[in-house]
Amino acid sequence: GGGRGRSSAGQGGSGRARIEEVAPLPESLTRDRLKEVMTYNAVLLEKELLPIKEAAARQRQSGTQVQVDPRALAAVQGRISAQVHAKYGVTDEQVMAAVEKFGARDDPGFKAILQRIAQALNGALA
Repeated sequence: GGGRGRSSAGQGGSGRARIEEVAPLPESLTRDRLKEVMTYNAVLLEKELLPIKEAAARQRQSGTQVQVDPRALAAVQGRISAQVHAKYGVTDEQVMAAVEKFGARDDPGFKAILQRIAQALNGALA
């Protein structure tokens, strides 16, 4: 039974390497590529969530309790995942693993795109 001879010699020393066991990252998923994927994700999210946002706005105007169907959100996420996978060949798990690997949450270079994704989600849910 061959144990693949690639050992990552503790680069960065952030102790996060174990995440890669779960979803091995393709070589092509670089930091810049991750930013591109996340930007595409945000664009799709804004587009897909628009009808949900509009429905919520109508509910608010008519004074009823705003209810977002969790199945609708799951369907949106599924469509986005499929489109991201079709375009970039990466799964949600790989994107999340890359976010961890590159420390995107703490990276000023990713701040705008993370805010854009958060705003798209908040707009639909708030």
